[in-house]
Amino acid sequence: MSRVNAILLLAIALAVSPAFSADAPTSTTTRARIVGPQPQPEPAAQPDDIDPATGLAHSTVVRPLREVAPPPGAAPRTLPPAAPNAAPARPPGIALAGARGHIALILPTASPALGRLAEAVRAGFAAAVQVAGKDAPAVDVTAVDNEGPALLDACRKAQDAGAILVIAAITRDGATALAHSDCVRQPVLELNEPQDLSPAELPPNLYTVSLSIEQEARQVALMAVSDGLHAAIVVASPSPLARRIEDAFEREWSRAAGEVRPISFSGNPEDAPLLRDRLENMKGDMVFLAMEPGEARAVRPYLPPTLPLYGTSLSVNPRAEAIVNLDLQGLRYLEMPWFIQPDHPAVMVYPQPSTPMSVDQERLYAFGIDAFRLAVHMLHGNARRAPLDGVTGRITLETGNAFLRTLSPAEVDGGHVIPLRPQ
Repeated sequence: MSRVNAILLLAIALAVSPAFSADAPTSTTTRARIVGPQPQPEPAAQPDDIDPATGLAHSTVVRPLREVAPPPGAAPRTLPPAAPNAAPARPPGIALAGARGHIALILPTASPALGRLAEAVRAGFAAAVQVAGKDAPAVDVTAVDNEGPALLDACRKAQDAGAILVIAAITRDGATALAHSDCVRQPVLELNEPQDLSPAELPPNLYTVSLSIEQEARQVALMAVSDGLHAAIVVASPSPLARRIEDAFEREWSRAAGEVRPISFSGNPEDAPLLRDRLENMKGDMVFLAMEPGEARAVRPYLPPTLPLYGTSLSVNPRAEAIVNLDLQGLRYLEMPWFIQPDHPAVMVYPQPSTPMSVDQERLYAFGIDAFRLAVHMLHGNARRAPLDGVTGRITLETGNAFLRTLSPAEVDGGHVIPLRPQ
C-alpha cells in the first residue's frame, strides 16, 4: 500500500500520500518533450485544498504542459549507444545500460482531482533532468486525465514510440491497472503499489517505488524496538489513513516486540483531555500516534510526559513555524532527508520548488526528483548492485522488484524538526 496514497499525502499517501483512486475514464492526452534544462517558472500554486482523509484535492487548476525546445543547435539526447560487443546478460526487466531510446513519464496532470499533485511530481522530475544536464537521457512527458484507460493507452503508445522505460501510476488504481496490462511486457516503474500483488508477485518487467505511509509506520516500529522499548500504547484517530498507519504499526510491532495497547481518539480536540484518564491505568513504555498534525498537537499535552512518543510524518509539518510544533516536543518519527538534511549531498544539488507548495505537494516534488534519479540508476544497471541515496530516503531493491525507501530518524525539539544522531 502506498502514500501518493496518503499524500498522495497526500495524504504523505505516495502519504501525498498515495491513497489515490483513478478518475472516470477518458482518453485525453497531452505530450511534451524534455530534451534539456528547463529554466521556465512552474505554474503558480493554488491554495491548499487537499482532503487529508483521502489525499485528494477538492479542486485543481491544471495548466497544459508546454513544448520545451532544445537549446539552439542542440540535438535531442539519448543514452549513449551500447558497446559493439556488450554482453547480453542482464537482470530480468531492466533495460540494457546504453540502450537507445527515451524515458516516458505519464502523469494525470490533466485530471481535475489529481492534477495539482501530479504536477508536483512532474516539476520535481523536470528539476532533476535540468540538474543532470547533458548527461540526462531524453524524456517524453504525457499528460492524461485519468489513470484508467487513458493511462494504459498512453503507456502502449510510449512503448511503440521507442520508450526504454515507462514511469507512471501515482495512484493505487493506476498501479493495479498497469500491473495487469500488456504494458509490463517492457520495463515499467510504477510510482505506487498495486493493491493485489505482493512484492514477490510483481511481473519481471514491473518495478514499484512509493511514498507508502505503511512502510513508514513499519520502520517507526522497528526504530522504537531498536530503542529498547517493548510495550506500545497506540492512539489513533478514525480517519482511513490513520487506521492504515495504526494497522501497519501494530502488525510490525506485534511481530518484532509483542505487546500493543490501542486507544481510539475521536479526532475532536475537545475530547483530548479524556485521554489522560484512559491512559492513567494503562501499562506501556511508549506511545505511538496515528493522526494528523492538528490532532497530534491537541493530544500531546495529555499524554504521560515520561513516556517516549513516536509517530509518522502524517503527524508533523516540517515546514511549520516553531511555535506551531511546540506541542509536539519530543515526538520521534521518520522523515525525508529533503526536509531535515539540507546539507545532504543528494539534497544540496536540487533546487527548491520555484513556487510555494503545501508540504504534501513538496513531498511529491521530492519524489519526482528521485523518480528520475532511480530511472537512470536502473538504466545504468545499478538497481540490483547498489542503493540510491535519494532525497526521499535511501532506496534499495528488496524482495522481488519493489524498491524500499528507508527514511531518516527525526525529532521535534523546541518546535523545530531536527535529524536524530545515531546513539
